[in-house]
Amino acid sequence: MKNLFILALAALSLASCKSKKAVDTETLPKDISLKPENNLSQQDDREDLTRIIREIDALIATEPCTDSSEWKFAAIGAKPCGGPSSYIAYPLKLEDEILPRIEHFTAMQTAFNKKYNLMSDCAMVMPPNGIRCEDGKAILVSGNSEESAIQ
Repeated sequence: MKNLFILALAALSLASCKSKKAVDTETLPKDISLKPENNLSQQDDREDLTRIIREIDALIATEPCTDSSEWKFAAIGAKPCGGPSSYIAYPLKLEDEILPRIEHFTAMQTAFNKKYNLMSDCAMVMPPNGIRCEDGKAILVSGNSEESAIQ
């Protein structure tokens, strides 16, 4: 009798949890950031960030890298957990023009991360050890011998 009572209570509990509405999983986004009400403004904001970084890259590309002592690097961007998202090399002669743009991009990415409640791996991005010129492009040289071309 006791087992029958527990079984009836369990069945009643499960029945009460059943959804009354049918959910069409085909129309639901797979990622919360793809919700329809966020999708357009987030896409617009992401395009603004892409446009700014392309402008920075285009400005840097106007100067060929022939002597690494004439180049510096700076942190750029912001990870959601804090710290820069990467580093970028730039020619010293364009420093006054480029640094404000880098700061603007970083501030916009920080705001973007907060606006959309983004998360990241929270791993620190370490600064490079130096810069080397190769085929007219600045190459950031890191301590773990990974290299990245800047264009």
